[in-house]
Amino acid sequence: MMKKTIRSAIKVFVFVVIVLVSSTFSDIVNADSFFRGTVTLPYEVRWGQAVLQPGDYLILVRSLSQPAQIYSKDGNQMFFTSAMFTELNTKGKTRLIITPNGDKHVVDSLNMPFSGISLIYQPLTKTQRENIAKAGHLQEQVAITARK
Repeated sequence: MMKKTIRSAIKVFVFVVIVLVSSTFSDIVNADSFFRGTVTLPYEVRWGQAVLQPGDYLILVRSLSQPAQIYSKDGNQMFFTSAMFTELNTKGKTRLIITPNGDKHVVDSLNMPFSGISLIYQPLTKTQRENIAKAGHLQEQVAITARK
């Protein structure tokens, strides 16, 4: 009888923990944020110190003073990445700006024109800026479906 009571108590405890954890994750994802959007990466991308595999991601920027939070769509991975600086920008579309670097791709910035800024993660070198000015197509843009 005592073992049955203990098992029942453990089951109730585990159930409560699962409910609390799932509601906390839901609160994190649905919390107010400065920027919230989804992106589908067609290839592996280095974003700050994180390496993201191809796939769907949720991007949350709670404030400009906090790192962006990137969640894989399946919820198995979460990354934090801080912008080096912000830049005023009201032009263009909501996009990740990515520069190919050999066989790798690096996120340069997150363009959020509706907020009037871009978050710069990897500043372009002088040579990269000159090459882009000459060729006009050395950067790639990946569309973001954004919600504020």
